[in-house]
Amino acid sequence: MNEAFQYLDILILAVLAGLVLLRLRSVLGRRTGNEKTDTSSFNYEASNTDTKIETQIKSPVVDRSSESGDNWFDTKDFLNGANKAYELIVTNFENGNKKALNPLLEKSVLSNFNEVIDQRNSDGHIVEFSFIGIESSEIIHKDLKSDPMEVTVRFISEMITCIKNSKEEIVSGSINQVQKITDVWTFTKNKKIKSDNWLLSATSD
Repeated sequence: MNEAFQYLDILILAVLAGLVLLRLRSVLGRRTGNEKTDTSSFNYEASNTDTKIETQIKSPVVDRSSESGDNWFDTKDFLNGANKAYELIVTNFENGNKKALNPLLEKSVLSNFNEVIDQRNSDGHIVEFSFIGIESSEIIHKDLKSDPMEVTVRFISEMITCIKNSKEEIVSGSINQVQKITDVWTFTKNKKIKSDNWLLSATSD
């Protein structure tokens, strides 16, 4: 009799476990291999443990000649990625992280940024920086028919920047005042290069 009750208990537990699994499956769903993927995202991801940065805009495989138009280009996705790129570039520039800037910038812009960083280091200046956020961003120019393709974005952001000398004296900026900054940046991509990287090729304000 006891063995019969034991088998009955095991059967009840098995049924309950099956019901729980079915419930979890209905709530969480399952991967079928047909999930929607983002085909035109402008991804800039920085590792928390090193300076490795992904700098890609992943676009569908299409003919980007003048005949194909620019229907492949997703403005919203591009701006989302451009916003991430802007924050990463500004933050790494102010922190003097040249290694992190290297895969994000076209050579001439990288050279200019590095010159400023080197000059600050030579002068013994220390930057205290906080990125508050981007108030707005908009594409003000787009040419996807030229080679390289180029997209120009106007950013309006808020940040705190304070530069001090070796004596902890403030040289410029303020540790308490939030500054509203307007930047106009141009990103370019060479059609002939297989890489999907878009690089910052020009800056102005």
